[in-house]
Order: sequence, then structure tokens, then C-alpha cells
Amino acid sequence: MGGVTAWPVATLDPVRRLRVMAAALPATALVERVLDAPYDDVVAMWDDLEHAVPDLDPMVKSLRILSRDGDRLRIEARQRLMPVPVHFDVELEPGWCWMQSRTYLVGMAALPVGEDRTLYAHLEGAPWRLARFTRPFVRRLVRVDINGVERVAQERRR
Repeated sequence: MGGVTAWPVATLDPVRRLRVMAAALPATALVERVLDAPYDDVVAMWDDLEHAVPDLDPMVKSLRILSRDGDRLRIEARQRLMPVPVHFDVELEPGWCWMQSRTYLVGMAALPVGEDRTLYAHLEGAPWRLARFTRPFVRRLVRVDINGVERVAQERRR
């Protein structure tokens, strides 16, 4: 018998990966848009979640990093409409940010499009099937967040 045969490996870029997550999680809404902001300015926000998220998401009052282990974080988000903080486990990779709590999911993915634009994908929703009726409402919230991402990225450029 010869050497060991390697299994084939398939990799997905961050946006395709987020599309797979959206397909597997029916109670989420995914919106994609090409932003008029360079990739580096968009993903730089993930290095500054404590300031960027409250700036771009009108529903988030504050965000605090509780712990960090490399590219894995534990954060506490305080919402404007809910008195109880929500704790998320966060995974950061190049072009990828995944935030998951027991009750809510947020995914962000980005790819450069030329020098000055970015394909940005944003997913939000609940991790359970019964919440899929909320998808149209969540999609509207995600569009507001994407507008905020583009605005914050453009402001960082100035």
C-alpha cells in the first residue's frame, strides 16, 4: 500500500461562508451590498467593536469586551430597548466576524472589490426555527446596520 491519500479540502471566502450560515439558519436575514468604502476601513471596525458597533447600530447602546483570547472574544451588549445585557461569543478572522448569544446571531463578512469598494454581507436573527416569521423585520434592521457600516467606514477614511 502506498502513502496516505489526502482528503479534498474546500474553502469558502467569508461572504460565501455567511451565505451558507444563512441557508442553514432559517430564522436569520442576510443582506449583501457593495459599499463605497475600502475593505481595510470596513474590517478595521472589527478591531474596535466597543466603539464601532454602537456608532453603526442604533439599537445598541453600548458594547464592552469582557475577555479576549486571540481572535475569540466574550462581549456584553446593552440594547436601547432591553434592560438586560446580552452576552455574545465572538469569532474574528480576516473578513469575518461571527457573534453568537443564546438568543441572537450576528454575522459580518467582507471582500475587497477593487481598491475603494467592499462587498459586505450582514446576517442577523435567531438561532431557532420558530423565529423565521421575524425575517422581514430583521432584514430591515440589517439594512439600517449596513448603512451604518458604510457611514462609519467612510468617516474613518476622512
